[in-house]
Amino acid sequence: LGSASPFCSSILNYTTNIASGNLYNTISTFNVEVVGIVMKWIRDQGGVHEMELRSIAKSSMMYDLIDNSDGFYSTPIKEECLRSRMNIPFDVARGDKELTNDFLIQAWELGIVGLRTLTPFGIGKYLRASLYN
Repeated sequence: LGSASPFCSSILNYTTNIASGNLYNTISTFNVEVVGIVMKWIRDQGGVHEMELRSIAKSSMMYDLIDNSDGFYSTPIKEECLRSRMNIPFDVARGDKELTNDFLIQAWELGIVGLRTLTPFGIGKYLRASLYN
């Protein structure tokens, strides 16, 4: 004890483990359990390939709506190859505050939440649809 090689990984250093009450490398078992549940669900749904297909379908639906709205909705990401499948920034009526607030209220009433993007610089012009789920 107390004379571990400087090349010894801290996980294998008994002094470190004793000083921390053997908790130095105790993993968060709750997180491991949740990840396991999610991985089983993904597997049961058809795996990563199925998740990719769903992601493409959801984002395509959203971008098609934006692109075919005659400018009512717009996104700053014009190049399709740069568009995210996870987070889609968009605005309502070129950022009209009253229409945007009406849109957010109606979305909230339909159970669609989290569209307003709050940044360290304040509320941005764009709303953001996150398609993680």
